[in-house]
Amino acid sequence: MKIHFINQSGILKILIAYFFISFAYSCKSENNDKTSKNKVQHIKVFYEIGKYGGWPANWGIWNWGEEILVGFTEADHEDKTGGHTFNQKTAMAKFARSLDGGLSWKVEDAYEHGITEATVEHNIGDKSKPATALTESIDFTHPDFALTFRMVDMLRGPSSFYYSYDRGKSWNGAYNLEVHFPGNNPAGIVTRTDYIVDGKHELTAFLTVGFYESTENWRQIACVRTTDGGLTWNFLSWIGPEKINSIMPSSIRLDSSRLLSVIRRTNPPRMVSYLSEDNGYSWKQLDDPVIVDSNGNPPALLKLKDGQLCLVYGIRRSETMPEGIGMYVTFSSDNGLTWDSPSLLRGNDGAIWDIGYPRSVELPDGKIVAVYYYNNADLGNKYRYIATSIFDPVQK
Repeated sequence: MKIHFINQSGILKILIAYFFISFAYSCKSENNDKTSKNKVQHIKVFYEIGKYGGWPANWGIWNWGEEILVGFTEADHEDKTGGHTFNQKTAMAKFARSLDGGLSWKVEDAYEHGITEATVEHNIGDKSKPATALTESIDFTHPDFALTFRMVDMLRGPSSFYYSYDRGKSWNGAYNLEVHFPGNNPAGIVTRTDYIVDGKHELTAFLTVGFYESTENWRQIACVRTTDGGLTWNFLSWIGPEKINSIMPSSIRLDSSRLLSVIRRTNPPRMVSYLSEDNGYSWKQLDDPVIVDSNGNPPALLKLKDGQLCLVYGIRRSETMPEGIGMYVTFSSDNGLTWDSPSLLRGNDGAIWDIGYPRSVELPDGKIVAVYYYNNADLGNKYRYIATSIFDPVQK
């Protein structure tokens, strides 16, 4: 038997190679194990040192198969205690687009794509163009259609809208959003984006409307509809009582006559659920789907292809849930009458209260892409950023 000796240099090379092979294999195994068991991937949509990314729910999200477009606000980060750590004067509207189901993203400038009216989150100064009257009916069933509502001011309005026929690469607008409301004269429409396409020229929208009365002020949700492609908007109903601050609904159509709207309330914080069985003309309140905290957090409600309802939202105080601050998801199999116990979608990673405002879409393969803003401030990363979690609802 021959015995072969290897010099020390050769042994060292073998050990180094073995280390890197073992390390790569362990990383691959960890990633595969995490994906196969939890079906959750967390990906940065927009992150930049010195910048603040926030509030996808203020704009909206749209998808065409695996192509996804989401709006958000970019601003300079500003170190300060309390409130959002951003410089409001530098806030600008942005879009992020994914062509691969949320795995990678490219940021686009909203002004360059036609978002040309200045708003509270889009400080474009002298470049701003005022909203005008829509003169041609919109085809809501166009295969590359998208619509967004934008509030000029958070408390007194007005709001306007834009539409796109090319998946948000260019936007038509801004157009005046005018609705005649019965009863007390509102201070203005102060809405984000929440709508349901019902036909070529028919669309149901859920608007946040501001009120001031003596020393009181509140916001209320109105269900409105257009049947002429956006040329006129007709009031259908108020959702919920007056003088309770209700904002940021997320709504779906259950069938030809039933609608479900989940709404954020503040002071005290609640997430409330309302069902209409007459296509939006009247509403009855259901049990709250989840418990929320802080100043509330808006819902992201989806009706999935398998009939389940999916609700994504944020928790901002560690004492509210056993798992603490983070993004949560819950499901309903009976059209929102009851909901599963919420599951932690993302947390235990240094996030402080400044998170949430999600919007979500379902991919052709059934996975859900939830987009929200996030941070890891307790781990030393103070910058807020736009993130996405991609997960399989079957595993939740």
